[in-house]
Amino acid sequence: MIFVPKTIPPFVSEGPAADCISADETFDGTWPFTPRFYHGNGFAQHYVDEGQGDPVLLLHGEPMWGYLYRNFIPALSKTHRVIVPDHMGFGKSATPQDKEYCLRTHTTNLIGLLDSLELEAPLTLFIQDWGTLIGLQFALRYPDKIARIMIGSAIPMPSTLEAKLQRFGVTQTDTYGRIPLDAMAAGRSELQAPSDTAADGVVATSSWFPWVLTGLPDNHDYVCPGLASERNGLPNGRTESVLLNIGSSAVHVISHLMGMENKSVINETWTRAYSSSFPTMQSSVGALNFPMEAMQQLKLSPDAQQFHHEAVTPASVAAVKELPIWMVVGRQDHAISLKGIELASKSYGDCPYVVIENAGHFIQEDAPETIVALLQMFVQSTGGARPSFKKLVGVPPPGPNRL
Repeated sequence: MIFVPKTIPPFVSEGPAADCISADETFDGTWPFTPRFYHGNGFAQHYVDEGQGDPVLLLHGEPMWGYLYRNFIPALSKTHRVIVPDHMGFGKSATPQDKEYCLRTHTTNLIGLLDSLELEAPLTLFIQDWGTLIGLQFALRYPDKIARIMIGSAIPMPSTLEAKLQRFGVTQTDTYGRIPLDAMAAGRSELQAPSDTAADGVVATSSWFPWVLTGLPDNHDYVCPGLASERNGLPNGRTESVLLNIGSSAVHVISHLMGMENKSVINETWTRAYSSSFPTMQSSVGALNFPMEAMQQLKLSPDAQQFHHEAVTPASVAAVKELPIWMVVGRQDHAISLKGIELASKSYGDCPYVVIENAGHFIQEDAPETIVALLQMFVQSTGGARPSFKKLVGVPPPGPNRL
């Protein structure tokens, strides 16, 4: 029998494979936070809840988990209550097979979790990648529960269904809520060839979404199901093969395809921390469904299709625009193009934005000290508490317990 070390999928040397990271795993002390679990959504959802004060919610996206914020929590929890959930199917949260892995489910999971915490003050949101889409859906439904929002990706305000169809030049979606592939390029700058203008020279070439779409089967009958239990058989096409085996491909996806500039943090511990979130193909469904839904290619239930747009009303959009909003993005983002930064800013009422030159898609990995400082400045300059100077400590310097 071949011995399987804990450093490769399924990340156990003996016994059955899990569907997530074990609760007590600290990754060599780089994730020292007490694990907590909420079961009200029908599965074990992991979250971190550290510190006291006004609450700060940090939301991860594809294909990460709360570990993305390991360098945020120590600094922010000195002055705030810091809440960092793992979405269903990521990190230490379970991967139930009877759930639909889509925006609607992830958002309603967040709503249930936050309701259970009975927060006494409005939230400061830091949201990035899919955390942006989930966080904005929460904000549109509960703007009175939000104090301010910092957005870490050039993602605009959610649109109405009519605006989305117009953007892609189609009159309707198909039965599953999908848009034809040949219409996608019209509405996504990431799928368009760079122009010859000088301005494009300072925008990183997008590789993530072109990679996702060109790796789909050349088959008009192909369907990527949102419901995990509907997935049968082996992966179909390159995109499914890589993302359903992301426990073996996480470094390539994160660092190369999506874009991360700070390669110095990539070592054995870092690799294991992000890879072991996906020990099996069944546990990787969330990592596949996120980009498939972003590219309008996921089979969605009628309720999930409607969810994208039902809260996008003039009143809810206006309420969110009334909130303080800042954006901070990396110049070298290979996933979500900076070509749309001006339009994204305008969608939030011309909110200010900062572009970090030597950072990619995962600004939390590339520039944690900068992002934490900006977030602390944002809170204080928009009516948040001004703690004593003694407590305003930045990210700890590199050491044995810091990647």
